[in-house]
Amino acid sequence: MKLKVDLHCHTSHDLVEITVSGRKDLPSPFELIDLAVEKNFDAIAITHHGIIYQNPKVTAYAQKKGLLLIPGVEAFIDGKHVVLINYPMVKPFKTYEDLCKHKKNDGLILAAHPFYVLGKCIGKNLIKYIHCFDAVEYSRFHYKFINPAEKARRIAEQFNLPVVGCSDAHEAYQFGTTYSIVDAEEKSVIAIIQAIKQGKVQFISENDSLINFIKDTWWTLKTFPLEIWGLGKRILEAIPLNSRN
Repeated sequence: MKLKVDLHCHTSHDLVEITVSGRKDLPSPFELIDLAVEKNFDAIAITHHGIIYQNPKVTAYAQKKGLLLIPGVEAFIDGKHVVLINYPMVKPFKTYEDLCKHKKNDGLILAAHPFYVLGKCIGKNLIKYIHCFDAVEYSRFHYKFINPAEKARRIAEQFNLPVVGCSDAHEAYQFGTTYSIVDAEEKSVIAIIQAIKQGKVQFISENDSLINFIKDTWWTLKTFPLEIWGLGKRILEAIPLNSRN
């Protein structure tokens, strides 16, 4: 059966987003579930930063609506973002070597938005530790030729890894334009994971509208000031000293 799935979403219960990034417009878990049902999703993963989200009321609400909630977390691996699906705890994962050490048949290790300039993206470490990953994310944030997700797709294909479409939604308007169609034997967490690992997945990703691309760009710039400063420093350091004057 073909299932419409998003394995990377955030809500207003994500403490890192609320307390560190200062974002205020995230949908509640209940709002995200309603949105997913409205857009005919079969399953989603709520992947908050650093903490595996568990809320019996949210789970019961999703079940009532016919939506499968897949356990997940956006973990910090050497300070960079990696999505872990169906792992019981995030504590054992600190380094890329830990990813390899703790890989399991009923879990999924996903390289999240690996080549975006801002954000805690793994970048070139995707290739260095490609054997530690089960799949690569094709991210929502792109407009026409401005599309770092294409590099991720090419590398995934080079190393014969599945590509999954994920929204990485932090606001309601960001959800629903990028997702995966998973050809699973049944609507269950394990069946979806196994189907993805077997390559029975197709990503769908619409171009951002120009308005949403501008909104996303501004949203990123205003919430990553320290990373913008770091990017500026790297650019400055790359300019030869004799050409700065």
